[in-house]
Amino acid sequence: MSQTVDRNADTPRPWYREPWFWLVMSPLVLVVIISFTLVSVAVRHGDDVVSDTYYKESRLYHYSAEQDQRAKELNLAGVLLFSPEENVVTLDLRGQLEYPDKLLLSLSHPVEADLDEHILLEQLSIGRYRGEVQASLQHRWYLQVTPQLNPEEFRNAPWRLKGEINFDLGNGVPLKPAEQ
Repeated sequence: MSQTVDRNADTPRPWYREPWFWLVMSPLVLVVIISFTLVSVAVRHGDDVVSDTYYKESRLYHYSAEQDQRAKELNLAGVLLFSPEENVVTLDLRGQLEYPDKLLLSLSHPVEADLDEHILLEQLSIGRYRGEVQASLQHRWYLQVTPQLNPEEFRNAPWRLKGEINFDLGNGVPLKPAEQ
């Protein structure tokens, strides 16, 4: 009688064929994949920067209301009317001031700063302005009108009017100085 020896029983299998390796490594690989996914989502869709007249001093935030106070002193108010079919916005402005030839209307999306738009409003007649809209006029937007034509320097504007519009409810909105 001859004895047969199974040589395959003595040789170890490759590491990738061992079930214990995959049992131990699977959760670790899964954690790495989830971590990379979360980091990429956080980088791409991070919170937008607050764009208003706030400044940080030590650990306190302060609100600067000089522009709103000046607008109240000038009795400024306005009505914005959007015409989505024509991609046009008109502003009827009233107050005790010399009406500038141009104004800047800032449309700020409440969630995505990439959707923000700045519209140059040109004077048609005394107190009446018109501009062309490029953004899709849907849902809710924050509005700000200033005589400062550079959007990066809106804090240097002598006055501002603010408002909020929800295009699901209508195409017109009153503008007034912000309340403290």
